[in-house]
Amino acid sequence: MPASNQSFPPAQTGLTVKQRACLDAIEAYFARTRTMPTIDNLCVALGSSSKGAVFRLLRQLEERGRIERVPLRARAIRLLDDKECPRCQEWLAR
Repeated sequence: MPASNQSFPPAQTGLTVKQRACLDAIEAYFARTRTMPTIDNLCVALGSSSKGAVFRLLRQLEERGRIERVPLRARAIRLLDDKECPRCQEWLAR
């Protein structure tokens, strides 16, 4: 079978290229500002003009267990592979 020109995400991530880009954008924004990004921030970071596309990516990341969201709250994203201090709820460094 001939090789395909299609690129696939690394097998160990279990994420598509767009999902990985969204997760990377969330992590980069949080590292830079210590707050979670808004949907508009993610649209800019991902070069997307569609908020619906960003919402779908967030839902997919949530379904895959990479983030957790609280409905009806702004910036309510939590990275699930990060660890929180049990006493002070501060994020521990990776």
